[in-house]
Amino acid sequence: MTLIMPTVESDNASLSYMDRAGEGMPILFLHGSGFSKEVFSQQFESEELAGHRLIAVDLPGHGASPDAADPKATYSYAGFAAAVTGFIREIGLERCVVVGWSLGGHVAYEMLDAVPEVAGVLTFGAPPAVGGPLGIVRSLHISRNLLLISKGRFSKLDAERFELACLGGMRRGEFVDALLRTDEKMRPLLSRSVMSISGGGQKERLEASRTPVCILQGRHDPIARTGYVQTLSWPALFEGRAVIFEESGHAPFVDAQERFDRLVRRFCDAVASGQTGHAGNDMLPLSLAV
Repeated sequence: MTLIMPTVESDNASLSYMDRAGEGMPILFLHGSGFSKEVFSQQFESEELAGHRLIAVDLPGHGASPDAADPKATYSYAGFAAAVTGFIREIGLERCVVVGWSLGGHVAYEMLDAVPEVAGVLTFGAPPAVGGPLGIVRSLHISRNLLLISKGRFSKLDAERFELACLGGMRRGEFVDALLRTDEKMRPLLSRSVMSISGGGQKERLEASRTPVCILQGRHDPIARTGYVQTLSWPALFEGRAVIFEESGHAPFVDAQERFDRLVRRFCDAVASGQTGHAGNDMLPLSLAV
């Protein structure tokens, strides 16, 4: 595996990323809040995804990417999406599938139909909700873990607790330093931005989208509500429903890696071939097909 880890300057931000060559549809991975591109290292070693070009980027204020020059403008779903859009164009991606975890999934939603290079979006742990406090209550579990999402400076104990909630105890301690490194302005500003969203929010955006979207959810996710995700349906939703991994938590790409990688490959193949509609009666049940 040949892996390069450069930094790209665009009009919006300077972003660090890792890039592995491949002939198939490029896949761009976006990490969750406080984490870094390295969280997807297992996907870069996956046999299932060996034929695809794989790219993972550190969002502004995360990992090896510098903190935002204009935090108020950048630390929002739309601000992160603008930085990623600039990155996509700077490295010359003409068509790609964006795979987003948690915060990364919400950033991906912002690019639907607005960024023609994005041919499809697959998310997990990122329930698209209506705007404001009502959307948060309906789509997320209210808990001590959720309170950490808006906290500025993390203690080491905060970082360990948040990592445990997000990764379910797998790869324990690997991302504590990344969580501590995250720009302390990011979480409070992002939370305020999310609370200020009004109207139909990302749910309305997805329901109107023509871009194929696959939504994956772990049954035992301690952050995102599985019941809410199961109510979602719109024409461009891959096979007409959310995919539920029964044994997974917030990070199915880690706790069910092989099955996750198969789903990513299958969705990418469907996007590349234009076969992303609802499942018919002649198709395998999703639990058997992925």
